[in-house]
Amino acid sequence: MKGGQICEINNKPPVFRSTSCSLIDTKDRGGGGMGSERGREMREKDESSQYSCFFSPLKTLSASFKVLLRNPKVFASIFALTSLPLSLLLFSQSFSSHPIKTQIYHLEAVAALSPTRFEARHVWKESRAYAISLVRLNALFFFPCYALSLLAAIAAVHSTGLSCNGKRPTLEAALTAVRTTWKRASVTTICVYAVMVVYMLLQRALVAAALGRPGMDLGPVAVALVGLGMEVYLMAVLSLGTVVSVMEERWGWDAIGSGWGLMEGKRFSGWVLSGILVLGSGCIGWEMEEMMDGGDWWSVGGWRVMGFGNKVLLMCLFGVVVLWSYVLNTVFYCECRRRQPVFSGEPESEIEV
Repeated sequence: MKGGQICEINNKPPVFRSTSCSLIDTKDRGGGGMGSERGREMREKDESSQYSCFFSPLKTLSASFKVLLRNPKVFASIFALTSLPLSLLLFSQSFSSHPIKTQIYHLEAVAALSPTRFEARHVWKESRAYAISLVRLNALFFFPCYALSLLAAIAAVHSTGLSCNGKRPTLEAALTAVRTTWKRASVTTICVYAVMVVYMLLQRALVAAALGRPGMDLGPVAVALVGLGMEVYLMAVLSLGTVVSVMEERWGWDAIGSGWGLMEGKRFSGWVLSGILVLGSGCIGWEMEEMMDGGDWWSVGGWRVMGFGNKVLLMCLFGVVVLWSYVLNTVFYCECRRRQPVFSGEPESEIEV
């Protein structure tokens, strides 16, 4: 028939189907095939993104070790000049303040168990004197520790950035970076310290509020665990902001906001890497606490060759972890910057890790 056709299917009655209708059916079937292909591609992309989400931290860790192995001389110099003295100062501060802290805790316990208010007031007064001496001791160590940490951060971040861009870092270039970027890094680190202090106070207040509620035995534990996870993520953002202040013309809150934006799409990776660094430094801190509780660092009669060797080993290991943390955060910054263009509209940087 003109304009149509007769179709017989499984001995069913003849059905009139227009030619245009058959063409539409063919297109619909083709469109369904294209839709299934798109769905398959989307599923493959989702699976690949899941795999990359889990393997991306491993790639970043491997890249950070490669950067250290490719430039052993410059990083060994940075370690000897900044990270190792910083570790020595921090350990000296911990060992010298540990007896004072122990005495304060002991006096607080005695004051809580004192039978009369007069005795408790006398013990609290003695505890306050020890607390003032502890504040003075920490203030004495703060400024040299802050200066060394700032120098180590700028030198390590700049050297790692050069290595990730295919250039050879030198100690002279690192010193030049310190002279040109220390103001930006100082402002950013002050903002970082302010954020961490506020967060720690808020976290303690929430834990105390959870402890004050009756019938919530697991409430304080849950609040503490959630707070710890948030703290690890916050440290990742703040560390990336510090790297931004060294690598780019950004200061303070602007650098921290830029770090937050750069982590888009790699927030889980940043959280995992920050957790690894926290775990590494925490293990060293726990081992140091056990050593301080087991013996007196300043007592001449208590010096043992093996114990002294362990303390020196921990100091060197902590210095290595500090230097590696700067390298790892910079490699992570380079990976994030490679995925996203600069916010000010500049072309995307060519970074090879």
